[in-house]
Amino acid sequence: MRCRARVFGHDITLDEIHPGKYFSLDPERVVQGLMAGIEPEFHESVQEDDVIVAGRYFGMGSGRESGAWAIQLAGIRVVVAESFSRYMFRNCVNRGIWPLEVKGILDKVSEKDMLDVYLKKGFVILEDGEELSFEPFPPKMKKIIKSNITPRNDDVR
Repeated sequence: MRCRARVFGHDITLDEIHPGKYFSLDPERVVQGLMAGIEPEFHESVQEDDVIVAGRYFGMGSGRESGAWAIQLAGIRVVVAESFSRYMFRNCVNRGIWPLEVKGILDKVSEKDMLDVYLKKGFVILEDGEELSFEPFPPKMKKIIKSNITPRNDDVR
């Protein structure tokens, strides 16, 4: 899949991914909070099939699912980071988002670069043609992600 990179740094907390003031049962309100702790107007520029690229410890600090729900509602299907908090990784999986751990990616991608993501083969091709690998998902986890790809606007599990 071809994706446009939206780049953030290391140590991105869940409070930056989705600040508490955006907690709501209203999906429009939830998606307005996506990345609002860093870039308050991010929700206005994000496009379906953009990919979030980040460094180490993406989503650290909390186990709330609101960040993954906001990512899902925005139409983002892939988040590529050097590492994820355990909770964010599982919340992405449970929301049908592919959380890809790709070492060193943050230093090699710029905002709005185009990336080609090959989920089955386990690699990302950068705009300059460089190929970075990640561990492909085991069949059971693929099944969980695929079964949750359709956004569920009616719940906040």
